[in-house]
Amino acid sequence: MVTGCTGITGQYYLGMEKYGQGQKKFEQVIAEHPDDAMGYYYLGRMLLAQDKPEAALPHLRKAVQLAPQDDDYHFWLGINYWSIMDYKREREEYLKAIELNSRATYAHLYLGHNYLDKREWKKALEHYTIVLKKNKYDPEALYNSAVARHGLKDYKQEHKDLLKYLKYYPDGHIALKAVSGLNLLGDYSWRNFYIGKRKVSFFAVKFTKNTAKIKTDTTASLKLLGAMLKNSPELSVDVVVYVKGNTSLAKARAIAVKKYITTYVPDVEKKQVITSWFGESELVGAGKKSQLLSESVRFITHVK
Repeated sequence: MVTGCTGITGQYYLGMEKYGQGQKKFEQVIAEHPDDAMGYYYLGRMLLAQDKPEAALPHLRKAVQLAPQDDDYHFWLGINYWSIMDYKREREEYLKAIELNSRATYAHLYLGHNYLDKREWKKALEHYTIVLKKNKYDPEALYNSAVARHGLKDYKQEHKDLLKYLKYYPDGHIALKAVSGLNLLGDYSWRNFYIGKRKVSFFAVKFTKNTAKIKTDTTASLKLLGAMLKNSPELSVDVVVYVKGNTSLAKARAIAVKKYITTYVPDVEKKQVITSWFGESELVGAGKKSQLLSESVRFITHVK
């Protein structure tokens, strides 16, 4: 099998997730062509994809031995070392990949992860910055840059990085971590709430000053909540609103929130949205970082 065919075949099995079949194919390839570096490489990849890192390791090592100038082989050998928790050799392989190809984005990204795990914040940030220069929307580099900034005690830039991440990636488990990071910095413009059994990130609902008019750029959370209620009729939500020194305004805002949700998603039953307002402010944070919010909108869900 010539190199071009090997590559096409390898990508086919990886793309179709036929890892077992791919393993058998490339075992045959290296049996017939024991000096085929790409054959060893793809055999290693098939084994890694099946969560067999110990079995993959000698094949990826062989690929690197036969073709030491291929940065991709070094990168995947690094991934293999990571999977068996040999973090020193993992780092060495990423560095070799970058030495061979300074534009090896994934090598920079995963080298950043390696440094981050070892609390080498400055080095991690350097490599995440390289990744972001090539792709400013890379989610892992965006979020982990904020983590590195926190380690460096650059809280101002960490704050900016977390907000930037949430702008592009408001959903998922990393978003939940980003929101928690913001809250620890004293910024509650984003909040995490449980909707049923699922924890969800919400952009805080805001109103025009001293009114119950919801700001248009903060309605995304209400649309999301409405969609979730529509898909789960057994859920009901208690919308809890507080405005310091003005319970009547808090009541008006709670009603406005309910009206918006049930109007935007008419399939949501009005009884699914319960309104509440109180004269006591919400205490957020803990210990020395605790604070009382002068205004807040909380979502507390109930399951039948």
